[in-house]
Amino acid sequence: MDILSIGMLTTDIFAYPVDYGRITVDSTVIDKIEVLSGGDAMNVALVLAKLGCDVGFCGMAGNDMFGGYIKEILNNHGVDARGLKTTDKAATSAVVVLVDKKGERVFLYSGGANDLFSYDDVDVELMKEAKHIHISGTFAMPEMDSGGSLKILQKAKELGKTTSMDVTWDGRGRWISVAEPFLPYLDLFMPSENEAVQIAGETEPERIADFLLAKKVGTVVLKLGEKGSLIKNETEHFYTPIFPVAAVDTTGAGDSFVGGFLSRFVAGAPLAECARFATAVSAFCVQTIGATAGVPDTVTVNEFLSKR
Repeated sequence: MDILSIGMLTTDIFAYPVDYGRITVDSTVIDKIEVLSGGDAMNVALVLAKLGCDVGFCGMAGNDMFGGYIKEILNNHGVDARGLKTTDKAATSAVVVLVDKKGERVFLYSGGANDLFSYDDVDVELMKEAKHIHISGTFAMPEMDSGGSLKILQKAKELGKTTSMDVTWDGRGRWISVAEPFLPYLDLFMPSENEAVQIAGETEPERIADFLLAKKVGTVVLKLGEKGSLIKNETEHFYTPIFPVAAVDTTGAGDSFVGGFLSRFVAGAPLAECARFATAVSAFCVQTIGATAGVPDTVTVNEFLSKR
């Protein structure tokens, strides 16, 4: 396979549009409540599959209704789900996503089976089949954060694979103490600006990138929201602006960027092409409710790019 995506999965329950100031009343009528798949690593896997990559997924769900739904979604999108483990010890992770009229969102997260997912649940034989190993959900998977992800990355390098990682918000504020052991094993480190500020203790994108490069990251891919992205390594250094579109829901924008970037990276494309393609994929994502629902195929993305 091209890429094995390892880490967080969730069932996302979207409510839209939500006026946060009115949710204290007894009952509020909104336009839509919808159940979709989510979780950083699963989102990336689905984006890659939509873009035509041969992709596998490793994560953990509960033996419950949501777990069955997750497996169905993976299978329906052609994702190799041999790495999906199930457990009777916890429910499938779920997130309530409250989306306002501007497309901004807040998450109410229950870790469930994600909290139990560990290195022992990852099939090394699947890692051997992949060209590239990606980990998403760092800071929200206790077993992986305490050593599991490091073992995966070490094994990946032992097997001669390229690697990447994205992170989520660390509600416990550990940041660099958790992340530092991973960094030398990463060909691509792909955090959003908010998380990167906390990891590096710096607020300027350039200084954040320099901090991470000093920690032996191969290439920093820093997602800057409306400001686009910064890509920097020892030989390349550039910004890529966004494509302005009418955002309906920003959920999954970063994961769509990561999936778009990796789809071109494993194909051997230059980093500038990876970043531009990823930015276009993210632009499609934010125009639809859901983390991956708006992502099209590669032909459609390229047609979009050809006009810009």
